[in-house]
Amino acid sequence: MSSKRVVAVLGATGVQGGSIVRHLSTQPEYDIRAITRNPLGEAAKQLSALPNVSVAKAHFGDPASLVAAFEGVEAVYALTNFYDPENQANPLQELEQGIALADAAKEAGVQFFIWSTVPSALLRMKGKFQSTRLVENKFYVSAYLKQIKLPHIDLYLGFYYDNWINFGLLSLASDGTIEILQPILQPETKIGMVWTARDLGPTVDTVLKNYRTAPRLLNENIYCVGGYHSTADFARELQKQTGKTVRVVGGPTTGFQDLDTMYEYYNRHSVYSEFTLPKKEALELGIKFHTLEDYVREVAVPYVHKLGQAQ
Repeated sequence: MSSKRVVAVLGATGVQGGSIVRHLSTQPEYDIRAITRNPLGEAAKQLSALPNVSVAKAHFGDPASLVAAFEGVEAVYALTNFYDPENQANPLQELEQGIALADAAKEAGVQFFIWSTVPSALLRMKGKFQSTRLVENKFYVSAYLKQIKLPHIDLYLGFYYDNWINFGLLSLASDGTIEILQPILQPETKIGMVWTARDLGPTVDTVLKNYRTAPRLLNENIYCVGGYHSTADFARELQKQTGKTVRVVGGPTTGFQDLDTMYEYYNRHSVYSEFTLPKKEALELGIKFHTLEDYVREVAVPYVHKLGQAQ
């Protein structure tokens, strides 16, 4: 019988889940169960080729599939995706999905649940901000985890550095100027940010290595947030490292009303501005974060070079 620790990762083919699976696959103590609704897709096949990784099929709308996917699992990394077309018709869909995940984990005997979430804007603003389902549904899942007494942590993430490239927001104009498309969010609005692809996996790994010997982690918060930056900070660093002119281009909408409202909230009230980033509690656990300068040097600059070659 294997003595390895079995960890299930939801959203395994996405940015969060994929980064966790790839990092944990390098750690010999784990067997990773990558959960996806499409195990035959190319992204799932690539994950299954990694060491210590198997792929399992499950879907939020099929509770039995979730329980089966969690059988024999010590820990679960769980998230929901607001942007999934399945979640747009029902304003409470993410809440229902998060509760289904929690119930399945409880039924399967999961020992530890890591919930990817964001702070409640409604509570943070003491009821003075009309918050969105994009934010509040995740918060209510956190409340439900406490209600059913499932040992867990709430893992708060920042805005992804990765978004600028993953969402195609970085481009070259005909005159060679680098343009960063950022609707709604003002260029100088500072918020907590993180290089998700590089820092989320090690953060989850550190939490998994410590939660059994550090009871203070249970039912608490961990912030996977590397720094406090703005889109303009990214533009200035990209200009510094490339020597090219960089400009931020605004836009009237992101295409999602809830995201537009959240960005307007960031413009007025920021987020994660109450404390120094990275948070000392994360640093005391041994979590290390890459900087914005690291991301620009290792990802954004090579991407810009590729854009130039394609012109």
